[in-house]
Order: sequence, then structure tokens, then C-alpha cells
Amino acid sequence: MAVKVITTEPGHSLAPEGPHTVTFHFPGWDAVIPFRLGDPKAFAKLRSIYPRFGPFFEVKQLADSILTALSLSPQTHGCLPFTDPHAFSLAQSFALPPSNHRNPAHAPSPSELLLKVVDIAAIRLYVVAYPLPKTKGVLPIWQNPGIGISTRLAASLLDAPIAVVPFSVPGDGDVSLDKLPPPTYLPEYDAHAALRERLVELMNRAVPGGMTYPLVAERDVLLFPSGMAAIYHAFRAVQAWRPKGVVVVLGAVFHSTYHLLEKAEGGFKHFGDVGDGVVGAVEAYAEELKAEGREVAMVVVEFPSNPLLECVDLVGLRAVANKHSFPLVIDDTIGSFANVDLLPVSDIIVTSLSKSFSGYANLLAGSLILSPLSPFHAPLSQQLPFHNALSSPDAVQLLTNSTSYLPRTATLNRNAAALAALFASHPLTCTPLYPPYLASGKKNYARHLRLPTPELPEPGYGCLLSVNFGTVAQAKRFYEGVALHKGPHLGAHETIVFNYNEAVFGEWEEEREYHAGFGIVSEQVRVAVGLEEEGVLVETVRVALDEVLRAGDE
Repeated sequence: MAVKVITTEPGHSLAPEGPHTVTFHFPGWDAVIPFRLGDPKAFAKLRSIYPRFGPFFEVKQLADSILTALSLSPQTHGCLPFTDPHAFSLAQSFALPPSNHRNPAHAPSPSELLLKVVDIAAIRLYVVAYPLPKTKGVLPIWQNPGIGISTRLAASLLDAPIAVVPFSVPGDGDVSLDKLPPPTYLPEYDAHAALRERLVELMNRAVPGGMTYPLVAERDVLLFPSGMAAIYHAFRAVQAWRPKGVVVVLGAVFHSTYHLLEKAEGGFKHFGDVGDGVVGAVEAYAEELKAEGREVAMVVVEFPSNPLLECVDLVGLRAVANKHSFPLVIDDTIGSFANVDLLPVSDIIVTSLSKSFSGYANLLAGSLILSPLSPFHAPLSQQLPFHNALSSPDAVQLLTNSTSYLPRTATLNRNAAALAALFASHPLTCTPLYPPYLASGKKNYARHLRLPTPELPEPGYGCLLSVNFGTVAQAKRFYEGVALHKGPHLGAHETIVFNYNEAVFGEWEEEREYHAGFGIVSEQVRVAVGLEEEGVLVETVRVALDEVLRAGDE
């Protein structure tokens, strides 16, 4: 059986490489360290990158032009452009001390945080500028809320004149919306309506067990420039509604989600272990808050979780949410709404459309769907934005990509299941983390599976799995030896492996130890399968496992 051969140069994307690709291949277990530390020399070698990591390529070109228009030098300053005026309050929350607890050494002073407004081609941008030495302290406002402009939008604005809007406010000044020049946001076109219609059809299809309930309407579907932007807007809506409530997060979640939600005004609570006791633990915590005259603002969970693939008991959690009157926000990116129907147990469903829905790793987008079954539909809909935040060229590309979503999902399900079976049966001790192999998955996933249809005859468990090796040395040997692309992202057309935990939690020892306590360990490798022929993919991974077994790493 043939195996894959990787010819992609380090720093380049999966083929075909283009101006808007979002992957980058960097082989080697330790190759992630310079990126984690923000080494500009490492980033300078990249020819493709995940756009939410920072303002690169077309966004950087536009940012440099904006800096010049503001009489600032790109040699001394950086800038982050947004269409959303809330970027200014986010800048203050994430960048300024004492709120900037993760990068205090790089926190700008209020006088160094420059808040400006420019108009380009009838689009108003809210610009956060800062001295380059403060980059690491400011970048989280781009990375975590995910509301920065896209490379396609930036490219469309590069040749247009820049008009600086008369506006002045100190870095720590009043940035209430009524004090700012009003936003234009982005125009909507037919592609946006078609995308919402497609999402409505997908959410309402193949309902499990023949259940009947109110259908999702197009007014309940919001589009955003990234999956994190969808989470941010859910967070902002709940914060506006329940500003003093505690935000509760369950299990492993995407690190940007964790870093965003820990800023909750009313407090933040994380339950790492999502086993059988977590529903009872959440209920006990809600009772504790109630006794203190406080409340849960919302509970946020991924289903399944990234990278552990654990599956919370959503039915039990829904009962607790109803009893204590808090909304449940579920990120279904990993399970994918082609496979699972989470409307009956959710109040809000957020999805990174950049992943398997798009499928070709050439754009970022996200969606927020307000469940028609939610008892909080009215108050939440009043707080959610009804302006467009997804650029037209991104909407057009996403509409094109997603036409093959269901058949691609079938292939992704099949390939992930095949690799999980290989890991489980191989003589090397390597444990697959995939819902059918986990107690929580066996118990809590299947009840949410959609019915089989001709378009997706066998709904499954999604494109992502992880594997735990016996030692870090074994994980490293496998990672460096397997003939697959290395890097972040999932749901793409080719398989990507990633030493996710080393990349995400390797910088702060205390954080690493905390997350290791509920299963995010250094011996783990994340595998996001692609659309390869199943036999070739399995043989490629088998060869790497055999080599680890022969090496006998301790």
C-alpha cells in the first residue's frame, strides 16, 4: 500500500497555496516554540499563516498604509484594524494594566495605546496602534475575540485612499459607543443570504428520533469573520444581559475561548473534568452562587472538546440550566452540525465555519445560531448584533466551498474512525481519544446523532482525534516521523497533525500543569484528518507507529 509523501516546504500552506490560505507546515516537535514565544524571525519565514494569529500579508500591508496616514512609522508602530467599534474597549480590557495579567511586561501605557478611526472605500475602521515592543501585550485583542478584518477585505481596500476621521481619545479614555464615530460595518450581498439559508437547511435536516420542534429561522443565524468572533458575540450578549453573572466553562476548550471568557466581569469558573460528576458539580456551584445572591451568567462547552474529544452530558446539563435559569452555549465545531443536532439542548450554538464547513483552509468565518427552543430567545436576540461582519469576498468563497460539506463530512468521519481503530489495535501502546473509545463519548454522543440521509448515509464523530503515547519521546518520534503535514487547523482537505499542547500550553508552567490535571498532556498528538484515500492514510500512520515501536523509546 502506498504512503503519503510530503513535499511542502516549511512555512508554506497545504497545496494549493494562495494569498488567503490559513495553514502553515512546520515540521519538528520543537519548531512550535519560536512561534509560541512570538519570535518575529520565525514569523518572517512564513508564507502562509492562520490570520487570527496576527496582522499578516494583506492585513499588514493595509495596516502599514494606515500607520503612514496617521503619521506613524511602520518601523516603530504596529496597528490592528477592525470594523467593530467594540475593538477599543477590548483593547483597554486586554492590553492595559492591570487587566493584562498574561503579558504584563509587554503591556502598553495608556499614552502608548493609540485609538484612531479611518475611512477607506466607504468602510469605517477602528484602529488600535501601539509601539512595536508592546506587540505581545496587544495582540490578544486580535487573537481572542477574532473580530479583526480578513485578508480578503484588506486586499479589497489596499488601493483605496485613506481618510483619517477627526477623533481623539486617550488610551484609557471613555470609548462608549455613543462617544465614537458611528460604524459602517460591512455591506451584505446575495452570498450572505444564501449562506444563512444553507445553514438553516443544515440545522433543520435529519432530526434525531423523528423529533419535531420549532425550526431555525434565518433571523436566528448570524455570520462573523471567525469562529472566535461568534463566541465573543455570544459572550458580549450574555454580559450585557447578565453583567454580574459568573461565566462557567466546562472541560477542554480552545485556548482563545478560555482567555476570552476569563475576562468576564462577574467572574470565571472552570471545571476541567467533564466526567459523570460534572453535571452535579455545576448544579452544586449554581446553588452556591444562589445562596450568595449571585448567578451563573452562562455555561460554555465544546462538543466534543478540543483536543480531548470528551463529551459532556448535555441532556443532564440542559436540565440544570433550566432549573437555575442560565443559557447553555455549545461550540459544535468538532462534532460538526452535519453529524449532530444540538438544538434541543442549547441556547446558542457557535461554530467555526473555517473548519469542516469550509473544508479547504482558505478563509476564516464563524456562525452563531440562536436556538428556537431556547427559553432565553427573546432577551438574547435583543442583545445580539444584526449588522454584517463577514466580508463579501469571504462569503462568496465560503458559499462555494461549503457546497461539498456533507460528502466531505462522510469522508472525514470515515478517515478519523479508521485512524482511531489503528491506534487502538496497534502493538505500540497508543490510546485514541475519539468519542467511540471514551466513556463520555459512548454515553453522551450517539443520542445527538442525526438520522442517516442519502447525502450523509452514516453520521459520525467528526474529523478530529488525539492519541496519547506512553512517553513524550514516543510522541515526538511519531510526530517527526509521520509523513503528514504539521501545524494548527482542522477540517481541511489534507490531514494535519499537531503537538497542540506543547504549542498552546508550553509557555506557562502553572497553566501547563493545570491543564495536564484533566488530560491535556505532553505525550499527546492531535490528528485532524483530511480527505485522503483511507488506505493510504492508514498505511502512512501505521508506518510511523511501526518505527516508534522498533525504536523502543522509553
